[in-house]
Amino acid sequence: MPVPPRTFASEALADARYRYEETKEPVAEIADRLGIGERTFYSNIRTWGWRQRRPAGAKAANAQAAGAPATSGMTLSALELEVLQAAATVQATAQRGVAAIGLIVAKLGPAVNTAEAERIARTLATFTRTLQEVLRLTTPYASSDESSNDRGPDDPAEFAQELVRRIGEFARSRQALVHHEPAAGLS
Repeated sequence: MPVPPRTFASEALADARYRYEETKEPVAEIADRLGIGERTFYSNIRTWGWRQRRPAGAKAANAQAAGAPATSGMTLSALELEVLQAAATVQATAQRGVAAIGLIVAKLGPAVNTAEAERIARTLATFTRTLQEVLRLTTPYASSDESSNDRGPDDPAEFAQELVRRIGEFARSRQALVHHEPAAGLS
């Protein structure tokens, strides 16, 4: 007779997901916390659609895909590297805080009072500002996809002549429209 699939408390599942995706805790320990075997845990990871862990060597190779600042072709000073490492640490801490708040909210349920909901919202806003600040710190080192088409013309005199020519064309086209319209009140 088939055994029905095991169900888990949402808090335990969220904790296991965080530990699996964001930490280097051994999978055997995470599975043990859930009370299942390692092989069952791996099959559940696929079922739940969790992000797969990368091997240690692939993590550095795939830093761009993981959201790390793009530094290819750039040489960073020791201070800049330290800033990037500190930003990564702060970002990971803030993400853990958001995950912890998610666990707290899951435990509270819909019957939370307004004062508690307001406190949770303020805490989430603080984490959001923290993550924005981390992005601001790492942005100077990220590659820019913006076009560099914001510079002025090569020859300002030529630009002015072209501008005057276009304004003249526009004025003549507007004048031609005015002359072709019937006078108001005449049919």
